Amino acid sequence: MTEFRFRLIISGPFSSDVTNDELLDATDSLGAVGCDDASISVHTSGLELEFAREGQSLQEAIASAVQNVEQAGFSIESIEMDRESVVPAGS
Repeated sequence: MTEFRFRLIISGPFSSDVTNDELLDATDSLGAVGCDDASISVHTSGLELEFAREGQSLQEAIASAVQNVEQAGFSIESIEMDRESVVPAGS
């Protein structure tokens, strides 16, 4: 399998400025559904999850991350990636 890097911007039941408690609760919820391969940070739209996820294809990696995030009760605002992350290293 290949590791793909991408970011999901998510929204949820956050206050206008995400508090530490909300960030910790989100981290727990996301970890419980399998998002332990993502780093989480605050974003202007809510939270940003930066994934390093393995998959047979980029589409499979993103689809599984989206499914996990939605299972945790969050909504996807956008999917972002850098050009370098689309082509596996050494290709």
